[in-house]
Amino acid sequence: MDAADREVLRQRLTNAFGEAIDVTPEGEQTAHILLPAVQLPDPWTPTPTRALTLWENWPGTRPLFFVDENVVGEGGAPPRSNNTRYLLGETWRGYSFNFNWSGDDPARAVQLWLGRFTAEPS
Repeated sequence: MDAADREVLRQRLTNAFGEAIDVTPEGEQTAHILLPAVQLPDPWTPTPTRALTLWENWPGTRPLFFVDENVVGEGGAPPRSNNTRYLLGETWRGYSFNFNWSGDDPARAVQLWLGRFTAEPS
């Protein structure tokens, strides 16, 4: 994905979620877009929180989605089926969540990932 395509992606995410920042590493082809203030529903904290999205093979493949490692539910536990991944110099929390994907709307893809926080009790 080139810089122009990343800018379109960043702008579409900004329109949907507020600020979105292209943090794609130098020389990296996969777009990395940071969402610095994503709202999570109760009982998930902290909210807002940061989310990092990776857009490899977009739009044929849904993006990868990560939240701050410190996101927990009411009982202090992270989302079920979670994993940690070191990206851009820090640890992020990913999680498993199945949803059907087709289309080219990046905001919808992120909204579907965020559905994990409403579909699962803490």
